[in-house]
Amino acid sequence: MNKIEIVDRVLAALDAHEHAEVVIVTGAHGSSPRSAGAWMAVFADGSFAGTVGGGRVEDLALTEAAELLAACESRTVRYTMGGKKSDTGMICGGAIDLCYAFVDESVRDVLERERGILAARAEGVLAIDLTALGEGESDGAIHGAESARTISGPLAWTIEHPEHQAGISAGVAEGRYLEPVCPEGFTYIFGCGHVGRALAGVLTAAGFEVIACDNRSAMLEEHLLPGVHERRLVDYDDLSATCAIGPRDLVVSATSGHGSDYAVVSQALAAHPSYLGCLGSRKKTAFVHGKLAEDGFASDDIERVHMPIGLSIHAETPEEIAVSIAAQMIDHRRTVLF
Repeated sequence: MNKIEIVDRVLAALDAHEHAEVVIVTGAHGSSPRSAGAWMAVFADGSFAGTVGGGRVEDLALTEAAELLAACESRTVRYTMGGKKSDTGMICGGAIDLCYAFVDESVRDVLERERGILAARAEGVLAIDLTALGEGESDGAIHGAESARTISGPLAWTIEHPEHQAGISAGVAEGRYLEPVCPEGFTYIFGCGHVGRALAGVLTAAGFEVIACDNRSAMLEEHLLPGVHERRLVDYDDLSATCAIGPRDLVVSATSGHGSDYAVVSQALAAHPSYLGCLGSRKKTAFVHGKLAEDGFASDDIERVHMPIGLSIHAETPEEIAVSIAAQMIDHRRTVLF
């Protein structure tokens, strides 16, 4: 579930004059099912949205969140997942820090701003003040019930640094939890043939905001690309007319020809996206690399192009190729963007 869907569920609860408890992973140590930035929201009717990792740790979180929601309280706690004194019975070997944030009308404005940033794939940093729960971070040796810090009512939420979130990772610093609202931009797929369509489906399911682009209107019919953020008819020779590719965006070229792929790659490379990949054989890769060099691109920039795109898993069908590409892009998301 995308974070915007979780935010929408919380805002809907507020619209119904109800409260919610938002559970946020604020830190992960060693092996942990989710990293900082994962959200789960729990509601008065017992339903929930999102996940903080599943398994026993999520069972504990759901129970604790329901209790805190009923009491209108916020809390931070650390659970361990390894060793003889594991709080969870899990044997991953790490620990996870959770913030249970009671949400009432005082948080609505920040949630609405967060939703706007997520919808626009814009920049901004969520900051939650934890100082009311006690100074500093929990001692690594203290966990479970002994690590719990609880207050009545909501914590103070703000949105900060709207123009310069680069360099900020989700986590606790100086008594505040900081989280880039939207680390990545849009994902552009140029070429919506067999592979492009399959990739759009996989990436959409994985939470990427996909803009599907093609120069053939027949390839952009809604039933072919369900769930994508947008479908755009483009001129491969003039991407800037329809696509404002930026440094937080991801770009995949899967067009129907060598020439159009080169047109997309060369224009996208000049825009310096976070990720750029292109379908191609070794021979096609050599052709594109050689032409980029001829056109004056630096070797370091050329090496940034993932081509042949995807992980080497002997993929053959469009669906298998889509999985190999998505896996590489998820790795990029988790190791570079987040």
